[in-house]
Amino acid sequence: MAVHELTEQEREQMIDLYYQKMNMERKRLSKKELEQEIIDYLSKKHPCSLATCGKDGVPRISVVDYINDGLTIYIISEGGEKFKNLRENNKVAIGIGSSARTTQSVRGVNIWGIAEVFTDDTPEFAYALKLFKPVLKAMEKEMGSPVQIPKGILRLIRVTPTKMVYHHNKMGIKNAHWVADE
Repeated sequence: MAVHELTEQEREQMIDLYYQKMNMERKRLSKKELEQEIIDYLSKKHPCSLATCGKDGVPRISVVDYINDGLTIYIISEGGEKFKNLRENNKVAIGIGSSARTTQSVRGVNIWGIAEVFTDDTPEFAYALKLFKPVLKAMEKEMGSPVQIPKGILRLIRVTPTKMVYHHNKMGIKNAHWVADE
């Protein structure tokens, strides 16, 4: 059986029909409104998957903790294959989503961007570590002792988005595209 790849126009028509059948208004946000909606969602710290791909073309996905500063994503990690991939190819994809029990409860964002890696002796790392303070405080509370991070163990990945697609079905937002200013 031949598979028909949907055009963007066909996809939009299907989405409009979905909201029409659900007796809901589909919202079409301005770029600024969409940015604010995404920032609000990112600040809720849902599960995050980071996809990288090295020069061998083999994709790798890592479930990571993140902090956002506006639309910028910060990930602190102790290592792994993702860093090898990032040395070879700094283009990444991120998926952040909420549990969806029904089609109406789907909420999430797909992000494509450029990653940069920083070591713990850089100002960018120190800046991100301040953003991660609430996460570290929670870890200390769980462990019952201060978190000790030896020098040279952790690295920072900063992802600057180039494109995003956001969904918040319950609010009438579906397949909302954001593209960075050129």
